[in-house]
Amino acid sequence: MSIIYLVGNVDDVTKMIVQQNTVDVSKYVRDEKLCKYFYDVREWYDPDTVIERAMEVVGSTADKLPYKDPEHFATWCKTGSYQLHC
Repeated sequence: MSIIYLVGNVDDVTKMIVQQNTVDVSKYVRDEKLCKYFYDVREWYDPDTVIERAMEVVGSTADKLPYKDPEHFATWCKTGSYQLHC
């Protein structure tokens, strides 16, 4: 599966970067290390827009972006806001 994610050390956002890689997520599912967020249906983008938003920032470092951790990045891609609502 191809994923786009924010990776690096949250203590130094200049070293965090948005990357796209192919990953076997079965290990993460097995180890229960994936989170599922539920969004209010009025506040999320369609899947194509989510992918487009994520791809626009591949290669960007977190210090140049409004979000500073992976959960906020995912929320921004899905809703346009980097605030978590959970």
